[in-house]
Amino acid sequence: MESNWENKLIVASIDFGTTFTGCAFSMLADYQTYREKIMTIHWKSGVSEQATKTPTILLLKKDLSFESFGYEAEETFAEITEDSDDVDDWHYFKYFKMKLYDENKDSKIRTTSKVTDQNGREIDALHVISVSIKFIKDKIMDELKARIGVLRDDDVYFVLTCPAIWSDNAKRFMRTAAEKAGIANDHLRIGLEPECAAIYLHNVTLPDLSASKKQSFCMAHGDAYLIVDLGGGTVDIAAHKINGLGRFEEILIPDGGPWGSININFKFEQALTALSGARALETFRRENMHDYTALMRAFELKKIAFPGTRSKVTMQLPITYLQCHQNENRDSLLDSIKEVAHTVFSQCSFQPKNNVISFPNDSFASLYDETIGLILDKVRTILEYLEKVKQHDIKTIFCVGGFADCKLLRKRFTDEFGDRVIAPSEAITAIMKGAVMFGRDENIIEFRISRFTYGLDWSVDFDSKIHDPKRKEVTESGDVCKDIFYTIAEMGQRIPTDYATKKIESFVKASSQDRMEFPFYRTEKVQAPLYIDDPGCSLMGSMIVGLDDTAGGLDRYVTLEVYFGASELRAEATDNKGKKHTVAFNLDESEP
Repeated sequence: MESNWENKLIVASIDFGTTFTGCAFSMLADYQTYREKIMTIHWKSGVSEQATKTPTILLLKKDLSFESFGYEAEETFAEITEDSDDVDDWHYFKYFKMKLYDENKDSKIRTTSKVTDQNGREIDALHVISVSIKFIKDKIMDELKARIGVLRDDDVYFVLTCPAIWSDNAKRFMRTAAEKAGIANDHLRIGLEPECAAIYLHNVTLPDLSASKKQSFCMAHGDAYLIVDLGGGTVDIAAHKINGLGRFEEILIPDGGPWGSININFKFEQALTALSGARALETFRRENMHDYTALMRAFELKKIAFPGTRSKVTMQLPITYLQCHQNENRDSLLDSIKEVAHTVFSQCSFQPKNNVISFPNDSFASLYDETIGLILDKVRTILEYLEKVKQHDIKTIFCVGGFADCKLLRKRFTDEFGDRVIAPSEAITAIMKGAVMFGRDENIIEFRISRFTYGLDWSVDFDSKIHDPKRKEVTESGDVCKDIFYTIAEMGQRIPTDYATKKIESFVKASSQDRMEFPFYRTEKVQAPLYIDDPGCSLMGSMIVGLDDTAGGLDRYVTLEVYFGASELRAEATDNKGKKHTVAFNLDESEP
């Protein structure tokens, strides 16, 4: 795979988020004169005509063909639910990216994994995500053609972003989805979200908040910093150190958790459920989708703008919500607010004349407490580890991602960690713009840290003093012990990104063998296992190398070069005649 995209005509990025999606691109002429000139594609919305992102929402027809994506999908489905009797003939998907978050690091992400629509019906996740990516890819191509006229697919190279805390299988799943969406394998890179943000921040002028706002913030050789990517679904935390020539390396295995901003939305809906009952809220959502969407958009704006210092927060409730409440409850909404035992409604007031509910500052802030508390606890733990155990002086904590625009979150970060917290004004676009820069120069990240101890399913000469007799295998070239865990990278190992972590030579076992399979395993145990089926060891998938030329018999071999320092696991293969072979990586499809 070609590694240098610096001189490609166009590099585009797809920042595919849990709640919002955006895309950007860079033209070669712009990159050569001013590399920070990156164009973002805007989306039409009911709120703003110039939104830099659109909701990650997909609407499919009955036959699972594409209908719409983003704001358009949201609006179209709202109209369908209110004006049509065939609403069940449609499939509406929201927050489906979270399916790929592997919290325990041991569940299987498979190409047959499912996501559920608005009615709980299971649909192939690969189809849902690939259709979404295809729409975004086509939108980028249409935008480019409108700007420059004639354009070939081969002229555009894509970077698709993923959380750094995702498993190798989840990243591979996204690559498979992108290829299914029509992006060629050699025109696609996976960019890790906090790294992309870091690359962007290295290339723009930021105010030095610890000094005067008129001064610029600078990172020097040897400086270390934290990137906290605060997204809709997950919080993704990485730590880097600046090396020579403005490049950097990981100093921490990426960490984080499912503490994105959607948790605050869930808290708000849970509060409404406590107030009106699950049936009333579900009826409101199902029969009045336009009003439900408008209410949640209004809450989204309040959520981001709330500083935690106001005397109260006011919201106007739709009349249809009040009607649904009244139909399912004996009490009026005003009486229910007075009686409900929920912190959010403590000391709330309601004005029936204009349907405005007022939340006291502390009551509204309670929606954030658990989520922000979990984030701060994790950042605090990471800082303690880096500064006390690893002896790194963390100069700056960068907060990026859409959730980083939340004023209360910024305030609590600053209260906790002081002036070293920087939340750039373009936090929401930092990842998509940085992804374009990463596409032009992926080697700006010089070293990464191995997330696991990785190994191959290997065979060695059988030794009766060491090996299990049950694992003895007789081959044309002698007796071997199969199922050996052959370590090729150790957990915590500092691995370069620009050359192979390991070069492995493997001879064919049979003279007629027409392909080689290299099953990959991983473990979090410090002591690598002897065998691939030892406790704590799990199969990731297999790398397949086709050998169409069987001439040479048992003298044939393949040299496999594995890149564990790359943003995703990849490999290159060369046979004994010097011929390059494509390496296909197949996910483990066995049941978890």
